[in-house]
Amino acid sequence: MLRFLTKSARPQPASRPPVGRRISVVIPSYNHAAYIAQAIGSVLDQDRPVDELIIVDDRSTDASRAVIAKAIDGYAGPVRILCDLLDRNGGAHAAIAHGLSKASGDVLTILNSDDAYAPDRFRAIHAALPPDGDFIAFTGVDFMDDSGARLAEDDPVRVWYRDVLGQAGACPTIGFALLRANIAVTSGNLVFSRGLYKRVGPFAAYRMCHDWDFLIRCMVHVEPIFVPGAHLRYRTHLTNTLKSTGDLMHSEGSAALKTYLALIARGPTANRLAPTPENWPVYFRFFIATYAPWFTGQPIEKVARQLFPDLETLPSWLSAAPVAGGFLTAPTPEQDALALRRVVDLLMPR
Repeated sequence: MLRFLTKSARPQPASRPPVGRRISVVIPSYNHAAYIAQAIGSVLDQDRPVDELIIVDDRSTDASRAVIAKAIDGYAGPVRILCDLLDRNGGAHAAIAHGLSKASGDVLTILNSDDAYAPDRFRAIHAALPPDGDFIAFTGVDFMDDSGARLAEDDPVRVWYRDVLGQAGACPTIGFALLRANIAVTSGNLVFSRGLYKRVGPFAAYRMCHDWDFLIRCMVHVEPIFVPGAHLRYRTHLTNTLKSTGDLMHSEGSAALKTYLALIARGPTANRLAPTPENWPVYFRFFIATYAPWFTGQPIEKVARQLFPDLETLPSWLSAAPVAGGFLTAPTPEQDALALRRVVDLLMPR
């Protein structure tokens, strides 16, 4: 491992962040020389300052490292800055894992090197976090083009995002919404506690959906928090992973879904709102028989049966043959009442 630059600025008393959790930001950098200065600037210019910025260059072949050095040259603010160069190109998940291993904060977060934070991002997020315990949170997203200009309202990417948010609004919880679509959009939108990261483990070695896989593994433990407002600026350009790895959508999405289904098959979850047949005895069965995940047009139930072809490994709630109406077992009136009450309590809190 070669460290190419370290800069630890002495905080000025007037610039210290408010009392609260310490926030570490990791930027995995790879061949984004045209964008990374804006990404770095958006971290250092937060109106609620973060505590630490860790930039991990994944063996870029462009001028990224020179741009990084220039971007932080002369910085004398409150943020501790560390830059590392990986020994070899390992992919986004490897750069993220290395950066998080160096982080000292109790709040961990990521920013992709071609995206940017809105100036009020961490003030909004910090206000939404629980006072203690583990968590994962994400915010709304705005979209910009290669030059940094905001995408038009009729741009296909923005239309897609409005559509998935609309679908999410029809779900009783954020967890169910995430099984339909990755409404967080990107790993750069995830903010999570150190304790949760230790429990869940690192991001998987996926190119397309390491963020979605991590999110749905986290929701076995905690209910994700959605912070309204476009506090992340996602850049669309010709080299986006989303555009260059479309052929991986189904294989990686299926693998991530299988991991989640295997986790919930083990028994009760710590997150009592997690989408499981135990937590939602009626609605879960309706949901998986009705809705498709983002990577296929087939309902989750049908995909799940394909993922577990061996009867010995088939989760118990899938072992029975489907019956009319989409339920795997006939719901009792008590189950119906319980499911309805949970939905009403979530949508109309007292």
